[in-house]
Formats: sequence, structure tokens, C-alpha cells
Amino acid sequence: MARVLLLIAVVIWGWTFVATKILVAEIGPVEVFGLRLALGLPFLGAVLLARRVRLAFTRADARPLLLGGAIFTFHFLVQIAGIVTTTAINTGWIVSVSPLALAVLAFLFLRERIGWHGVAGIVIATFGILLLVSQGQLTDLGWLRNTGDWLVLASAFTWALYTVATRDLARRHDPLAVTFMMLLLATGLTSILFFTTADMAAIRALSPRAIVAVLYLAIPGLALAHWFWQEGVAKLGATRAGLYLYLEPLATVALAVPLLGEHFGLFIALGGTLVLIGVYVGQRDRAA
Repeated sequence: MARVLLLIAVVIWGWTFVATKILVAEIGPVEVFGLRLALGLPFLGAVLLARRVRLAFTRADARPLLLGGAIFTFHFLVQIAGIVTTTAINTGWIVSVSPLALAVLAFLFLRERIGWHGVAGIVIATFGILLLVSQGQLTDLGWLRNTGDWLVLASAFTWALYTVATRDLARRHDPLAVTFMMLLLATGLTSILFFTTADMAAIRALSPRAIVAVLYLAIPGLALAHWFWQEGVAKLGATRAGLYLYLEPLATVALAVPLLGEHFGLFIALGGTLVLIGVYVGQRDRAA
């Protein structure tokens, strides 16, 4: 059952990039994230009540909670802004480097060792990303202006930074309780931007397709996937569960091609494969 829950969670997350791409065609990043939080937070709260998870945080937790909430908010706004000008497929491949980004940040801030497997993985995955964003035209520097891909890549590092900042919280408290508090803080921070900058007319004019995308991002994408993931990790462990993340970009491709009509060509396949190989090789240090 744990394997089924992990597989469902990864597929849900892979499809969130497609849903986000649908939404950013009609509303901006602040509106997308604001609506996702407004609908997803109450649902996750209901899950916590059903599972009787306590929010037993102390004053000592205030600083990492606030820092984590701020990074969490910034991460999603940056990623959504990147999806505006890149494809869902590229997003799925690029964000899969988050484990390598985490290794780099852990080395810089936590003084954790990066072995030769880690270095080799970073080199391989970096070359894969360059193939993705340049579409194989490495000598044509015009691909450097593709800000969407670089923003998505930046979001891989903001997610890694979020993981580092909240590492001790997740060890001391139930992960679902930590996730709920992060969403609560993100809601407070985003509401300021939402009520001062949101285009309410565009929100009221959302198409049926976009409304379905909002509901998908809020409930399966924000609440259920996190719940299923934590259940799977609890039963199989983080290392074995982490292997399922390799399927996330494949789930994105499987939906983005027929639903969005995105192109899946040779260099996307090669670049994506190199990214996954790089992440796999890089994580062998952690497995050891």
C-alpha cells in the first residue's frame, strides 16, 4: 500500500506543472498561489483533524517556522513565474535536480560532505539542463534569455533551502503538522500580495478548464499528495521513497503532450535522461 501511495503522490506532483501552465494563461502567479492556498489549507486542516495530529509547537520553533514559511512562499511564487514562460515538460525535468541542489546547500551551510558521486552527478545533471534549455543549441547564446527555465531552476534551490531551514522541525514534529504551519504562514504572507495586487476580474472570469486546474492544485496537489507522501516515507523510509521522485517528470510528459500539445523532442529526451542519471548518481553518496 505504501508503494501505491508514493506512486500516486509523485504522479499528482508531476501533473501540477500542467495544471499550473493552464492557470498562468489566465491569471498571474500571485493569484494562482493565493487560490491554491485558500482552497488547500482548509482541506489539509481537515486531514489533520481526522488524523488527530497536534500542532505542539514551542517558542523555540518560531524562528524556523517563520523562515520556512517565507522561503516556502517565495519558492512557489518563483516557480509559478517561471512556468509562465517555459513549458510544463521542462519544469518537470528541471525541478528533479532538487536533491542535488540540496546536497550543494547542505555542503555550504551544514558542512555535509559531497563525495565524488555527488560531484559527478552535479556535472551530469548540469549538462542535461543545458541541453534542455538550449534545445541542443549550446553555441547559440540566445537560450540564455529564457528566463522561465532559469526561474524554475532557481526554484529547485529554494526548495532545497526550505528543506535545510526546516530540517530540525520535521525531526521534532509530525511532518504533516509542519506542512500545515508552512501553508498557514504562506497564506498570511501571500494574502498581503493577493489583496493588494490580484486581478479579481480575471479570477471571476476563469474558464471551466482553469477552475478544474485550481481545484486540482489545491486539493490533490497541495493536501492529498503531501499526506500520501508522508505515509509512504513513514513505511518505506526516505531513501527508498526518494526513488519514486524519478517518475515525476515522466508523469508531467505523459499529460503535457496530449493536454497542452507540448513538444517532446530528441534534446528534451536526452537532457531529461541526463538529469535523472545525474540525480541518481549524486544520491549514491547519501545512500552510502
